[in-house]
Amino acid sequence: MNKKRWTALIIKFGRDEAIQFFVTYRRTVPFDIISEPSEGLTMIKVREHAKNSLFYIGEVLVTETKIRQGQTIGLGVVKGSDEALSMAVGFIDLCFSLEVLSEELTDILDALEIKEQTYIEHRTKEILKTKVDFDMMTE
Repeated sequence: MNKKRWTALIIKFGRDEAIQFFVTYRRTVPFDIISEPSEGLTMIKVREHAKNSLFYIGEVLVTETKIRQGQTIGLGVVKGSDEALSMAVGFIDLCFSLEVLSEELTDILDALEIKEQTYIEHRTKEILKTKVDFDMMTE
């Protein structure tokens, strides 16, 4: 699973699972903290499609953590002020990079994919309830 996909799953649906994973396995994988969780602002870049140009739409508050084992670095950047999740994401990134605890992470991510699918189905049903039937309007 690619980094963008697992990060999105954890951020959207797996905050508690990520923190629990970190608490459970933090002693299993030794690491050094390069930078403690710290808040900062980052600029958000978007593409304007009419002219196909990039511009900065604004800033967002993020919490960033960097950890390391040997030469491998784990980076955890999350939107908002959430030190625990930032540390957990950094640890998970380090585990993926080191290819350790892969089976445990795969189980968590599979459960999060099911949670995501359930959310999508529920949200789709909610949206379809508000759908207008134009055939009924002409009668």
